[in-house]
Amino acid sequence: MDGSLGHLRIFAPAADLVPAPRPGDPQGLANRELIRPPTYRRGHGGLEPFSGAWLDELAAKRYQRHGTWLPAALEFDRHPGETVLVLGPGIGSDAARYAAGGCEVTIAAGPDDHPALIRDHLDRRGLSATITALQPDRLPAADCTVDVVVWNALHSPAPTPEPAELLRVLKSGGKVIGLFPAKYDAGYWQDILFPLQGWYWRRPPDPTSAPKATGRGLAAAFAGFERVAVAKRHLRRSELPHPWRVLPLWLLERLIGRVLVVKAFKRLASRTGTHAALPATARAA
Repeated sequence: MDGSLGHLRIFAPAADLVPAPRPGDPQGLANRELIRPPTYRRGHGGLEPFSGAWLDELAAKRYQRHGTWLPAALEFDRHPGETVLVLGPGIGSDAARYAAGGCEVTIAAGPDDHPALIRDHLDRRGLSATITALQPDRLPAADCTVDVVVWNALHSPAPTPEPAELLRVLKSGGKVIGLFPAKYDAGYWQDILFPLQGWYWRRPPDPTSAPKATGRGLAAAFAGFERVAVAKRHLRRSELPHPWRVLPLWLLERLIGRVLVVKAFKRLASRTGTHAALPATARAA
């Protein structure tokens, strides 16, 4: 079934949605943090789940190998002293990186997030952040007070703020950095090009569970912003048919990557004549 976010058209995965993992499911939480398929079951060095060592290992692995693109995409080191609002926090690894970089961090936790686990993660690192409940129709920030909204929409249920609400909380010149599952990813093209693959090889399940989006749809959804950039990232060779694995991974992930990275910038006040007024397209969304 299709859904929408403003003008954004999103596509539910063909398979049944995977239930959100609970705190008693450390493997499920780890797979989400590392953007791995939910069926991945390799252990984590015998570490006690939710221990300090377990959290440290996940935080390190999230940005290694297949996740080396994340620090640059999420701009951890580019916003010291700025206000960052995090949506879809996972176990808090990204929020911790922003806090360590000198950002003032607010985490909006939805009903399927784990605030106690996130707080424990931050406390173990000696970091501070405000953790507040995410309301269905309003972000937890006053008008024009946020420099960066970091929106992780890779897993269902994902936060779905309206574009006008994002514009409301952002300062003049502020930005949204969003991660969305890509519709036209490696799995999509394998299913199209290899319809009989089940006879000789079955591709791994998708590493994301939220409804998928297209670059064109995301650009339309953020039409009220001054500038929108969309790029594809994230791919593992193990997710590819063997003939494709000889090709450069950096090239493949930009063509058929699993994740769409969106950066959308709010207009400067000097170009609109006011801080508070929203573009007509955003008000109509």
